[in-house]
Amino acid sequence: MKKDPIKEEEFYNKDFKFSYSSLNKLLFSPSLFYKDYILKEREEKTDKHLIEGKLLHLLLLQPEKLLEEFSIVPSKVPSDSLKRVLKVIAACNVSELSMVDDKIILDALQEVSLYQSLKDESKRIAKVRTTECEDYYAFMCNTSGKDIIDNDMLAKAKERVEIIKDNKDISSLLEVSVTDFEIDPVEAWNEKYLECDLKDHRFGLKGYIDRYVIDHESKEITIVDFKTTSKSLDKFAETVDYYNYWMQAVIYITLVVKNSLEDASDYKINFNFVVIDNYDQVYIFETSDATKQKWYQAFYEVLESAKYHYEERDYSLPYEFAKGNVIL
Repeated sequence: MKKDPIKEEEFYNKDFKFSYSSLNKLLFSPSLFYKDYILKEREEKTDKHLIEGKLLHLLLLQPEKLLEEFSIVPSKVPSDSLKRVLKVIAACNVSELSMVDDKIILDALQEVSLYQSLKDESKRIAKVRTTECEDYYAFMCNTSGKDIIDNDMLAKAKERVEIIKDNKDISSLLEVSVTDFEIDPVEAWNEKYLECDLKDHRFGLKGYIDRYVIDHESKEITIVDFKTTSKSLDKFAETVDYYNYWMQAVIYITLVVKNSLEDASDYKINFNFVVIDNYDQVYIFETSDATKQKWYQAFYEVLESAKYHYEERDYSLPYEFAKGNVIL
């Protein structure tokens, strides 16, 4: 891993707060964290499943912001592979795909390793010079900062939102009105950005909480995180472990408590994953106190790993490998 002392100093001269995604990346690959967050070479993800998940969240929690966050193309959105090709082509700063030279298209296809089995160059080029690609390319060049969707994606997301809302148990989690100011005895928030410092650490935490409600009368805090999954509901417990969603839960609980109450010791904390699977089945996964306690303990070890990487500026290997603790 090639280090950059100048960018490293820029990074360390600012306060840093870990999100779930950045902390998860640090655990998985410190060198990739270094590239994304210190060198600032992070690639913007436009994968279809990520955009569909974001769209579902917005329609469920902040539908009024649809056109602020998304652009809707009149034709179909191209495949993820073609989107990567179009992103490479866009670096040539030509506003219309029809004006892009054929060689640039061929070079982009080669860079992404797409359609290389087609020996006829004209057939490869024809795969890119389509109405769908031209529409997407135009929106991509002229709607900076917005994700691009088509009407089919929007319609499907709306259908799934209705399926979620039709679930009476989930509906009850969404009943309390969201406000921009504190209400006594109940506070309710959607897509709320929170951050906090951590004692004995030079970094903090941050994140957007899908939804949380604080009932001061019953002394309960209820946090809801909405998830879409390509697997069936019965596999979600495995997904929690695989993607470290338990870590996200602990971060969100920590953020809500630290930003809402000076003392939460007498408050009951409920954390729920609301999941819709690839069969449009919906379920609320509640978490027991014993499970949350296990997650807290595991998160303490995560913070110790993060502390090592951050303070030692060692992003060569994951913590256990960097410390030489892995033995076969």
